[in-house]
Amino acid sequence: MRTYFTRLVICLVCLRLCGCASVVPHRNQSPGMMEGVPQGLYALTSHVRGIGPFTGSTTTLFAAEPTKDGFQANSRPGAVGELLGGIPGFFVTVFGDKRMPGGAFLHWRSPLPEGDSFARGVVLSPRAKLRADFYSCDRPIELHSMGNERLFGLMTLEPANATEYPKTDFPALVERIDAILKENLFDSAAYDAPGTRAFLRRLRAASRKARDDAEFLMAWILAAKHLPFTHCYVGRELNPEFEDQLTETSEASPFAPAEAITLSEDEGIVTLRIAHFEGESYDEIDAAFADIAERNPRGLIIDLRGNAGGTYISSRVAAHLIESPIDMGVFFDRRARARVLAGDLDEFPVVTSIRSIDEFDSLIKDHGAFRGEVQPIEPIYSGSVAVLVNRGAVSACEPLVAGLQETGRATIIGERTAGAMLSIERFEIGEGWILWVPTVDYLTGKGVRLDGRGVVPDIQTTSTEAPAAARKLLNTLGPDGDQGE
Repeated sequence: MRTYFTRLVICLVCLRLCGCASVVPHRNQSPGMMEGVPQGLYALTSHVRGIGPFTGSTTTLFAAEPTKDGFQANSRPGAVGELLGGIPGFFVTVFGDKRMPGGAFLHWRSPLPEGDSFARGVVLSPRAKLRADFYSCDRPIELHSMGNERLFGLMTLEPANATEYPKTDFPALVERIDAILKENLFDSAAYDAPGTRAFLRRLRAASRKARDDAEFLMAWILAAKHLPFTHCYVGRELNPEFEDQLTETSEASPFAPAEAITLSEDEGIVTLRIAHFEGESYDEIDAAFADIAERNPRGLIIDLRGNAGGTYISSRVAAHLIESPIDMGVFFDRRARARVLAGDLDEFPVVTSIRSIDEFDSLIKDHGAFRGEVQPIEPIYSGSVAVLVNRGAVSACEPLVAGLQETGRATIIGERTAGAMLSIERFEIGEGWILWVPTVDYLTGKGVRLDGRGVVPDIQTTSTEAPAAARKLLNTLGPDGDQGE
């Protein structure tokens, strides 16, 4: 029986290796060439603005080889299974993963440029599929989101010798991460939770295997699945040389659309689509409601599906929908946690508007907690409102959804929101690395904690069917939200 099992495993491994012929091996690769077709081993550095893994200037060891019409390149084969470890890692190594062929989590295929023009290739990763505009090895490669011309980030190449990596002492980095989490996490009990212990244990084990920045970040992503809370990220600092070229991209999420707000109208119903709440200005939201007031629709759909979150400015939407102040909940850190959970809120300030992220941080630093109250802002839309949500509605948009639901001002339609509602603080942890730690928790006006729970819609349906369900609802309601005849 043992012999049969051994033969079976050997056969599966051989089949797997045969199926990975398109993956470029790293072993014995000489440093890459900077002229002509990319060939050899390179330190490929991606430069992406944002928060979290694979943002900043992140280096990956990439092996490249010519193909019939260009070249192909990938990160280290088998790395995913090695970083996973144990039985899961064994099965990934043997059977593979369709998102990460050959156990390499980054792949790049491209034709060659002709003349002075660039060649358009594709970069694949578990989280994104990007277009890569390649001119030559010595020029930055432009990365664009698929389907639009928005610049996602840049990549640069330089010849590499594998014996010089990793550059970072990853086990020491994990110890610094552990210390910062222990001291600053929004809830001291969350640090001692089994999930956090499992996360740190797995991250320590993988840190001894990671050979470059990207492998450590992949180890983080794999281990972070055990965390009992959200909004905890690690990433690299962005090389200042590329800051100006990336100023038009999102600071919080490189995946967030450049256009935050769009308006459309169909048969007397206006749809206000909000992709994210980034920035510190209320102007776009105010302008959108001025437009809505001019249209005077008989119903309003606020589409928050896939909303990437952002800042406190999300509450401005509620301000244009109410005729009297509403309670939007309480933000609090670990110092104020016991009092907030006991309902002892009288000593904390009531804040009706916040002008900047620095003001938000100062309120928490000075008081440990503050209560949010939204007051009406003209122009006010008083008609029927439906809000569309799904599992991609995350972070700063969730208090808005909860507030509109708890006050009965809008009907929430779609899927449960992400349940990722914490506020983060940035820590420099050495060797060019950044750690974002959730230091502030949140309860809604009715005392509901959203992180890990989300908002359950009033009408549950799929994300795709939510717009039709909203139109059906609004067509049955009168101008004041009453059931029509």
